[in-house]
Amino acid sequence: MARGLDEKVAIVTGAGRGIGRAIARRFAREGVAVLVSDIDPDPAHETVAAIQGDGGRAAQNVCDVRDERQVAAMFDAAEAALGPVDIIVNNAGYVGAAPIVDETVESWDAMFAVNVRGVFLGLQQAARRMIPRGTGCVINLSSAAGKRGRANLTAYCAAKHAVIGITRAAAIELAPHGIRVNALCPGIVDTRFWEMLDPVLSGLEENPAGGAWARGLSGIPLGRYGQPEDVANAAVMLASDDASYMTGQSISVDGGMVMH
Repeated sequence: MARGLDEKVAIVTGAGRGIGRAIARRFAREGVAVLVSDIDPDPAHETVAAIQGDGGRAAQNVCDVRDERQVAAMFDAAEAALGPVDIIVNNAGYVGAAPIVDETVESWDAMFAVNVRGVFLGLQQAARRMIPRGTGCVINLSSAAGKRGRANLTAYCAAKHAVIGITRAAAIELAPHGIRVNALCPGIVDTRFWEMLDPVLSGLEENPAGGAWARGLSGIPLGRYGQPEDVANAAVMLASDDASYMTGQSISVDGGMVMH
């Protein structure tokens, strides 16, 4: 087991599916009590049931991370059900693709509302509650797209670059309070996000459905797509005492797509 996680309390946003669910379940196996937060109650309930079925502790929360009051209420719910929050994983996200000339202000704002404002609000609320305790861990989900660009993903790349900027600035500001802030940058992970994104990207690239997915594999040195559990493994490491001297880092979990 990872050092220092047993009996900790964590919030994982967007934990109803995919990477968020994998992180929540892996944390629970390490002895962490997890508040499973998602905008959709049904998959969140499924994640909680899976954790409890494995003998772990979990509670459910419905939260729209774009809403400041709901984010504050999410922390209140975690504290009431499980205890003071030691870890937050700001995982909830949104993806979309469009050429620059066709991108709308509305879709741009929607991208930033979830992927940037949502991360900031989770971080801010965590800081307010962790600073008096002098300890805490924040993990923000960026992306390989936060380290490099891709055609037709301008808004998404911009948002995920912003998450890395938030992570670095917050790490400096919160370090004197014993709070570590890091980011994870997954590459192409086999989740519902890519199921939705592939046909759109493939069409924009004038390829048949599955073309963007297939093209992605050629750029992964390890020769396979990521699984949600790969990202969960890295999250456990960052949250544990094994990473006690790490802050402000943006860790790639992408099979070697981006090597910096």
